[in-house]
Amino acid sequence: MRKAALLLAALALAVVLGSLWLWDPWGWFDTRTTVAPETWEFEVETDFRSEGPLSDRPLHFLILGIDHGQGRPEEGNQRSDVMMVIRFNERNGRIVIISIPRDSYVYVPGYGRHKINETYQLGGAELAVRTVEEAIGLPIDGYVALDFDGFVRLVDKFGGVEVNLERALKDPKLGSIPEGKQVLDGAKALMLARSRNYPRGDLARIEQQQRLMIAILNKGKELAGTPGAAWFLAAALEEVETDLDLEKLLILAEELASLPVLDVQTCIVPGKGSNVGGASVYLIDEDGLDLLMRYLQAADMVPEEFRSAQ
Repeated sequence: MRKAALLLAALALAVVLGSLWLWDPWGWFDTRTTVAPETWEFEVETDFRSEGPLSDRPLHFLILGIDHGQGRPEEGNQRSDVMMVIRFNERNGRIVIISIPRDSYVYVPGYGRHKINETYQLGGAELAVRTVEEAIGLPIDGYVALDFDGFVRLVDKFGGVEVNLERALKDPKLGSIPEGKQVLDGAKALMLARSRNYPRGDLARIEQQQRLMIAILNKGKELAGTPGAAWFLAAALEEVETDLDLEKLLILAEELASLPVLDVQTCIVPGKGSNVGGASVYLIDEDGLDLLMRYLQAADMVPEEFRSAQ
C-alpha cells in the first residue's frame, strides 16, 4: 500500500510537471533560499499491484502548456504554446523528449493548415492529440495540459527545481535569474521556461524547457522514497487536465522509480523558419523527421545531428 503510494511521485514529475510553459513571473530570486514543500493532510489509498508493462511498444505522452493564467483573461488565450512528447520505453527505461516548435505549420484535421499551437484553442486536447499524431507519426497514449498558474503552484508545492545556469538570464520583459547552481521556485522556473531573450529565440527557449524537464525527472526519483511524494501527486492531479487514470500512473511511477539512472535524450522536430501570409511559421523538414523517427523506432536513440543542446 505504502510502497505503491510512494511510487506515485515519479510520474508526477515525468508527466504532470513535464508541462514547462511560457509564464510571466517578475522579480529576483534569492538563491540562498530553498522552497519548502507544503504538508498535505490526505493520503492516496489503492490496492493496485503492477503485473507488468502497459505496452510492448514505447509509450508517448503529450504535454501541453496553455498560454493563459498569471492575470491574463482566459478567453482568447488558449494556445498550447508548449508542446512536448515524452517517449518512454518501459522495457529498456529510455526516455526521449521530443519538442514541437509552437509555430510549426501543419495540417489540423477539419481546419486545414494552421500553426500547431492553435489546435487546443480550436478543438481542445483531443484535436491537439490528433494533430500531433498526424504531424510526427507517433501514437499518443495520453496527454497532460496545464496553465501558468497551475505550474507555479505545483513547482512551489514540489519544493522547487534545481538548475545550473551557465550564464545569467536577463530578460527586459520578464526579469533576471543569476548564473550558477540554484533552486528555482515556481515563478522563476516559469520565467526560465518562457524567456526568448536568446540569439536563437524560440529554439533556445525549447532547449531551456528540456533542461528543466530533465531536472524535474531527476527530482522525481529523489522524492519517490518520501511520504510527502504521494500527497504531492494527489494534489498535482487536481491542477491538470489529463486523460491518464490512476492505474496507468501507478504502473508508470513504479517503473520510473525503479530505474537505476535516468537515460534521457532530447530533440526538436527538425525544420526551418519561413513566412506564410505575412506570418512567421516553422516548416517541418519531412525527410529529417522521417530519419529521426526511424532512429527512435529502431533503438530509442536520437542521432547526433538531431540532439538538442544540453
